[in-house]
Amino acid sequence: MSGIANAINTALSGLQLFEAGITTVSNNLANATTNGYAAETVNATTAVGAPGKPGTGVQAAQISRAATGFAAAQLRNANAANAAASAQSTALTNISNALTNNGNIQTAINQFFQDISGLAANPTSSAQRQTVLADAQTVTSSFRSAAGVINDSITGASTTLTQSVTSANNLLSQLATINKSLVQAPNQPSLLDQQQAALNSLSQLLPVSVLPQENGSVIVTTGGTVLLDQSGAQALKAAANPPAVTAGNNATPASLGNADGAIGGAIGTIQSGTAALQSLSTLGVIFATQVNTAQAEGLTPAGTPGQALFNVPGPSVAAAPGNTGTAGITAQIANAAALPTDGGPFTLAYNGTSWTATNQVSHQNYAVTGTPPGFAGIALAFSGTPAAGDSFTLNPAPNAATGIAVTAVAPGDIAAADPYVGTPGTLQSNGATANTNAGTINTGADSVTATPASGAAVVPASYYGQNLQLNFTSATVYTVSTAAAPGTAIASGTLGANGGNVAIAYPAGAAAGQFWQLPISGAPVAGDVLSLTPGGASSGSNAQRLASLWTTPGTSTAGTLEQAVIGLSTGLGANAQAAQQLASATAGQVTTTTNNLQAVAGVSTDQQAVTLTTYQQAYQAAAQAISAAHTMFESLLTSV
Repeated sequence: MSGIANAINTALSGLQLFEAGITTVSNNLANATTNGYAAETVNATTAVGAPGKPGTGVQAAQISRAATGFAAAQLRNANAANAAASAQSTALTNISNALTNNGNIQTAINQFFQDISGLAANPTSSAQRQTVLADAQTVTSSFRSAAGVINDSITGASTTLTQSVTSANNLLSQLATINKSLVQAPNQPSLLDQQQAALNSLSQLLPVSVLPQENGSVIVTTGGTVLLDQSGAQALKAAANPPAVTAGNNATPASLGNADGAIGGAIGTIQSGTAALQSLSTLGVIFATQVNTAQAEGLTPAGTPGQALFNVPGPSVAAAPGNTGTAGITAQIANAAALPTDGGPFTLAYNGTSWTATNQVSHQNYAVTGTPPGFAGIALAFSGTPAAGDSFTLNPAPNAATGIAVTAVAPGDIAAADPYVGTPGTLQSNGATANTNAGTINTGADSVTATPASGAAVVPASYYGQNLQLNFTSATVYTVSTAAAPGTAIASGTLGANGGNVAIAYPAGAAAGQFWQLPISGAPVAGDVLSLTPGGASSGSNAQRLASLWTTPGTSTAGTLEQAVIGLSTGLGANAQAAQQLASATAGQVTTTTNNLQAVAGVSTDQQAVTLTTYQQAYQAAAQAISAAHTMFESLLTSV
């Protein structure tokens, strides 16, 4: 009888094993698409009998997971890279589009200068002047529109950063709870599945390195910073300006680049958007300052000096919190053409004897020199006493793209006329010019320069705006006087083989430091006169000079002003294209690493079907064994 009982017990152990196997297959199929789930199998061992006795069947060991740490780590790395690349692709594409849609500043500025050129050809046209004013409004609207799109991208990335840090903290808390549970139930499969799912989700937010422990719990780090250990999770915290993430109460920096998960991608987007906005604002400053300077170099139809056509915010200077000196600094744009198109910002640092400026974007260093002191087209004014180690942050274009505005209100505000027109002869009381010259005096194309030509007659700024005349004392020498006092020379010049020049200094204002210069040639004789009178309503020479700003080399550090605008647009477009390609590549990596992990740890429905069939057949066989033993038992009972 004991043999029959042993047979029944042996077959029963098989039934129990195969039932556990069928349950495991069912669980595998039910969780085939569950994030972090690894296929499970039942490990069976022989139930060894007493010494000298046969075995007592089989016994089920713990259920094991088909997991691989290497493949899982590869997937986590791919997740982090793809999450960052996808975020960057979307954001940089939006930023690039900001300069090609409503914020197409290239088209707007190009049209503005084209219509300025049209005004130069027809300076008396009130309609053309009105068109130029409308173009100016379009330019400012384009700057503001582009800045709005970029600001939206920055704001969205800031929100993503905050939300992602919150999600990461929730996942770290969940992992800490799982760690504690694994202490009580080491390597429990369902806990390990939850752990793997949480790690996969966390890896989409930031890159993680995982160090498994013997009981299945994990230590998690990112960039060398511990986020989770056996004592619990270190809470992450996001900083806004500059964008960064710290961990724990000690605010340990989590070094994240723009390729490090959704959090790194958000940080990268904020940085890229801020740089793009700074460059856009700097272009706004360069454009507006150049136009305003050209305005100041000419006259309106009423004969008054041109006033600023645009208004933009001036530079800002902020002292570092740790400064110990009493120094204060103010700044203004002295030469927009010398201002780097990226706009910095710049760090001004004092070493105890001198100041240096460092571009925070390009890291280029500038010596602060000159009178007044300055660098890169920026003039500085110091007050107080600095201490060694003091520093300031100088932004030459704070929010200029959103703050740019048109200040001119009437068509007559446009200074299309030259400050002077040269006419051979002597100015009469009625405003006419009587030409009684015995020789010939010719004038060339006027220009504005910071350095008068050699041999030029240089007229001080105090005489700017007065009627002037050149008096030739010989065929090669001339003096300059006011028409009101023709006998009093205020400057003198010479006429050589290449002609001569008269240069009149501009007064204080946007054009201060510049000279209006008129070339002179011909064959004059002693006593000949050239009258210089303010340009009238029919003069458009200054408008032509203003129009040439768009394509004149040296109007920006990128070459022409047009090249600077195109360079920004092209650069942003290239960044967007590179981000799109990277997003596509990293998506492929996620697919590959997912397939690799699935091949090892995933649930194959075909394989599970085969395993289920095997378990079912084995279950049926064990049941038959029990049935046979039962029949034998009944037969024995009947015979007895």
